[in-house]
Amino acid sequence: MNSLLPNIAFLNPWVLTALAVLPALWFLLRVTPPAPKIIALPTARFLTGLTPDHQTPSRTPLWILLLRLLIAALVILALARPVYNPASTIEEHGALRLIIDNGWESAQNWDRELAQASQLVAQAGREKRTVFIAATASAPGQDAPALHGPLSAAQAQSILKGITPMPWAADYKSLDKALAKSIPAPQEQEGEIHTFFLSTGLAGEGWGSLLDHLTDESSITLLTPAPEHLPLLLGPAKSRDGLPVLTVYTPTGIAEGLPVTLQAFSKDGRLLGQENTQAPSGKDTLTIPFDIPEPLRGDISRFTIAGRSGAGTLLLLDDRSHRRSVGIAGPADEAQTRPFIEARYYLERALEPYADLHTGSVESLLEQDIPVIILPDIAAMPPATLERLERWVRDGGLLLRFAGPHMAQARAANALTPVPLRFGGRSLEGALSWDTPMGLQTFPKTSPFYGLNADQNVKIRRQILAEPLPDTAQKSWAMLEDGTPLVTAGVLGDGLLVMIHTTAGPDWSDLPLSGLYVEMLRRILSMAGNARSTGSAHDETGQLHPIQTLDGFGALQEPDSTAAPIEVSTFDETIPGPAHPPGLYGRGGVTLALNLGERLDRLSALPANLPAGVHVRIYGNDIERDLMPPLLYTALILLLADWALMGLLAFSALPHPSLRSRLFPRKTALLLLFSALSMQAGTALADSSTPNMRYAQDLYLAYVRTGDPTLDSKSRAGLDALVETLNNRTSAEPAGVAAVDPARDTLAFFPLLYWPVKAGTPALSAEALRNVQDYLDHGGTILFDTQDRNASGTSLTGTANAESLRMIAGALDIPPLAPIGEDHVLGKSFYLLDSYPGRYEGGALWVEAAGSGGGRDGVSPVIIGSHDWAAAWADGTPLAGGARQREMARRFGVNLVIYTLTGNYKADQVHVSHILERLGR
Repeated sequence: MNSLLPNIAFLNPWVLTALAVLPALWFLLRVTPPAPKIIALPTARFLTGLTPDHQTPSRTPLWILLLRLLIAALVILALARPVYNPASTIEEHGALRLIIDNGWESAQNWDRELAQASQLVAQAGREKRTVFIAATASAPGQDAPALHGPLSAAQAQSILKGITPMPWAADYKSLDKALAKSIPAPQEQEGEIHTFFLSTGLAGEGWGSLLDHLTDESSITLLTPAPEHLPLLLGPAKSRDGLPVLTVYTPTGIAEGLPVTLQAFSKDGRLLGQENTQAPSGKDTLTIPFDIPEPLRGDISRFTIAGRSGAGTLLLLDDRSHRRSVGIAGPADEAQTRPFIEARYYLERALEPYADLHTGSVESLLEQDIPVIILPDIAAMPPATLERLERWVRDGGLLLRFAGPHMAQARAANALTPVPLRFGGRSLEGALSWDTPMGLQTFPKTSPFYGLNADQNVKIRRQILAEPLPDTAQKSWAMLEDGTPLVTAGVLGDGLLVMIHTTAGPDWSDLPLSGLYVEMLRRILSMAGNARSTGSAHDETGQLHPIQTLDGFGALQEPDSTAAPIEVSTFDETIPGPAHPPGLYGRGGVTLALNLGERLDRLSALPANLPAGVHVRIYGNDIERDLMPPLLYTALILLLADWALMGLLAFSALPHPSLRSRLFPRKTALLLLFSALSMQAGTALADSSTPNMRYAQDLYLAYVRTGDPTLDSKSRAGLDALVETLNNRTSAEPAGVAAVDPARDTLAFFPLLYWPVKAGTPALSAEALRNVQDYLDHGGTILFDTQDRNASGTSLTGTANAESLRMIAGALDIPPLAPIGEDHVLGKSFYLLDSYPGRYEGGALWVEAAGSGGGRDGVSPVIIGSHDWAAAWADGTPLAGGARQREMARRFGVNLVIYTLTGNYKADQVHVSHILERLGR
């Protein structure tokens, strides 16, 4: 590789000798005239026999010569393979060894690391070197990192394509042992080995020993990211005053003042919040309070560091992390007036850091959208309230009940309990007492509490017994030493009933005074919404199975066969690795997150004092750039320009316009053919003849096809007449009318959809409902017409057509509706109207109620009436009011279309009288 310019080298310098032929090419192009053209000229016979004294040969213009010489020079230079910023030659002779750091940290600089590795392999190929490649992180299911070699350069490039970042830490110890066994010592090889260590800039356990071993046997170049690109690690999230507080670990040597942006996302990918800060100076930990509105906190599924990828920059939240809304039944001021006595005080102290608490009566809690309700010793309630509470549980709520004196005395307390309770003569006042309090058994593997430490210091002095039925043991999540249930649970509909058979306060036990109480409550709250899996998915192994795992770039994916379950009892101590990748693990409806940042507490930067002989370089400072492709592209463009210019010159030299007109199509056809071939297939224009493209390119009105030929014909005729009226009177100018099927057709092309409703209309399919709802959510407007002029004039019920409409609209999410007011924009969008007749007059017109907050520029997504407007718009249907009524109906149609297209831009007309009054003053 010969360097001809300071930052440019040629890989094939011998090709440059071809530049010597350029003068000869100049001479040939200069002396060779352009090809003669035969042109039919009738008067040429008069020139027969005339020979001029001097002949001047035609020559190629100078600028054409220079253009063609430039094209030839560019091709020669491209074939010589120029490289910008060429890398220096690898030291010594012999093999090249690449140590590629592909632990979790590598994802944040993977493009730089991979580009550097690819360049080194290409350089080794040019210098005919053997290549060895070793990754630092073990592949999924493997115990040690993979080693490859000896390899040719082509084989090494293929290996590089298969190496990706892993979502766990590098295993430097295992790599050190593997290298010592598999790669021969220098004295056993032909020449030396030079090692390039492509590091992440961090030093994990065993990194120093590996570097010492590499230094002993070869020269080594250590590549690291620049200070502003050093990896970051997102640590655990804690709670302070109800707000999440995040921790970011930074390595020593990171650029001071480096911007750090944290983002919160929901499960469906919505950005919920963002916090910006800067990396501190001289600190390895950055604490960031994340200010986010309370209603959004429960929707957070993950936090990320913006602008960085990898499993270490993402923190998944699990059932323990989500702040749920929890309702505690009882007087609102009870815990404040009698602290340390009332059970609710202990519930609030235990749950405040993890849940948004609401207090009040059972009725008031049921009015709120709360997934969990706690009843501390509430035994009786009005039948209507009990019925509502049962319905709420069946719809998916979690009801947690505690025992106490009231439940012990009430024989009706069996309602809404997971197991029947024992009362009467079998125990004292329905409760069992002991002289010696009892402790807890170890939690069974089928219990959500499995893995928690059953604190033997917790003693239960009193409980309410469960009836010993065959399924009582199966429903028991916690038991006392004598085998009697302390916590039972059962499924009711889509919801869950949980009963703790002692008090929520310390009256009957020491449980509320222990940390176990908090952990048990957190586990119970995590079951909200998972009733079905709670009742059926408990396994007997006590293991958490992988649900979704992270890849090296931080993307959730389905777990592969190498991902192993984790024992519940050891989950909190498990460090992510090849057998247990970070991600979501679960069992029995409980989902727990295994995060890197919760298992690693700091980042270790590279040591300042490296062994002698280690050369340090920064990624990106010496990346080569191959200049061959841009040179060839430039030559091709100039060649096409030469061809086009010569064609234009020849065309302009034709003596007669008729000849130009005959030759012009041929020239343009060639140009168009080239243009078509050079366009990428992905950018080809869609066929405008397709219906969807036709509707997208122009304004069309649409009606819903009902399957009734008479009704569909009337709808089309009415809209056709309305289109003609719009074209004659307004600038809207629709192109036509379309009939649509909500289940199959795309509705987004039509601003207004006329929907005639008839009796017996079948319910919409799921696909049709999704299609219609999406149309309404994205700005579309539907005019529902029951065509029956409801007898009451102000109601939407009472007729068969109206009942069909109720069935259709009841499945859609539409805003509250109200009869149209006198000052509504629909009456002023084009004509000034105070009524909206169709075939019938006098019926009410329903639009979105004022103040409903639709956010559609004042345009109601749904308009409902019973006036049979299509019949009035079309000619031929007799109307009671004659031509005047038809004219007013068409004026309403014009107003309706203008209203859907322009919104409330004429809303100021509502206030014209007030404005004129003020001006008059």
